[in-house]
Amino acid sequence: MKTIFIIGFMTAGKSREGKRLAKLMKMKFIDLDRVIEANEKRTVSEIFTEKGEEYFRAKEGGALRAINTNENCIVSCGGGTPCFFDNMNWMLKQGIVVWLKISTEEILKRVGESKKKRPLLNNLNGVKLINFIQEKYNEREVFYSKAPIQINTENISIENLMQMILSYKNEINNKQQGD
Repeated sequence: MKTIFIIGFMTAGKSREGKRLAKLMKMKFIDLDRVIEANEKRTVSEIFTEKGEEYFRAKEGGALRAINTNENCIVSCGGGTPCFFDNMNWMLKQGIVVWLKISTEEILKRVGESKKKRPLLNNLNGVKLINFIQEKYNEREVFYSKAPIQINTENISIENLMQMILSYKNEINNKQQGD
């Protein structure tokens, strides 16, 4: 298993921590949203507005499966990636999945100005925003919780995360050698 998939809710730090982890582990970094934007020649927000979520999720699933999982890379996935088209089970079979956990309170703190770039939040404020985040988080947690490595992103240590991944890799290798 050479590919590490970073999953979690919006604002969890998947891209930021994924880049830091890739640098520390000397691995290639791939941001799935940026791949989709390059393929579509428009932003994720524009894709949602012009083509809708269903279209985006289909493109996302295709971009995910197009990743060469035989190379050492870290993939930052969109918040919804694990929740569609059996993507989570595919990622679990192809590599190591890491869930960056974040509380809904922290999500609300972090969302701020980035709300404009987040198509699912674009027109939400106040109680509607809080309710939407809580509801979406609860829906997605079922998928996220399948990740064998889970770490709280609010006080993350990238070195600890790397150690967790390396320990997990060793555990998998030992099991495979024992078979």
